[in-house]
Amino acid sequence: MTTFYEIPITNAARQRFITTLNGRSCQFDVNFNVTTQRWSFDLEIEGTLVLAGRRIVLGVDLLEPFKLGLGQIFAVAWTPGALPDREGLPSGAVRLINAVD
Repeated sequence: MTTFYEIPITNAARQRFITTLNGRSCQFDVNFNVTTQRWSFDLEIEGTLVLAGRRIVLGVDLLEPFKLGLGQIFAVAWTPGALPDREGLPSGAVRLINAVD
């Protein structure tokens, strides 16, 4: 059975938080780039940087190419037509979801 968890994003252009994904300690550094108008994240697993500058886009498993054992992370438009832009992601119109089997 797949379990879904929301990874909350606040209304800060730069944010850092630690959470547990699939039993592993993960630190996220989430940043909004005003030039590209995009959110991206860096990811450390148990203190080791494994991913840097990964853009947050809709409809794609953001972890799939890297086989990190954390399940899937994807951005979902909770509000039809919403984009993962400066307002959409922090407002909850777009949500970052972790899915673990």
